[in-house]
Order: sequence, then structure tokens, then C-alpha cells
Amino acid sequence: MLFLTAASIGICVGMMRSAFWIAFIAVMIPATFALATAVSPGPASYFNLVIAILGYNAGLIGFLAGLFALDARREA
Repeated sequence: MLFLTAASIGICVGMMRSAFWIAFIAVMIPATFALATAVSPGPASYFNLVIAILGYNAGLIGFLAGLFALDARREA
């Protein structure tokens, strides 16, 4: 579920087509994890952070692949 949520965020940010927001969200994912770890009474798993980062990148790559596929289809 974490992977799908992060991938959805990646797709939504990709739709904005702004390098600032793509980089901002890429920084906010570890910042949010650090804040949640700081206020959490129990230990945190860094595996969840890795899954979120991979999901975000997969969402961006998936959006770009779809964008290029539609652009190539339009030219053909």
C-alpha cells in the first residue's frame, strides 16, 4: 500500500510538470519520515522509507513513459 501511495504521488507530481515540485516532494518524503521517526515512541523501519522512495520514482518514471508513448503515438 505504501508503494502504491508513493507511486500515485509521483504520478500526480509529474502531471504538474514542474521541476521545483518534483524536487520539493522528493525532499519532503525523507523529511516527513524523519519527523514521524522523531515523534514516534517506537523504532522505525528504514525499509518503509526505501519503499516510499522507490514508489515515488516508479510513479514519475511511469508517468514519463506514458507521456512519451502518447507523444510517439500522436506523431505516427
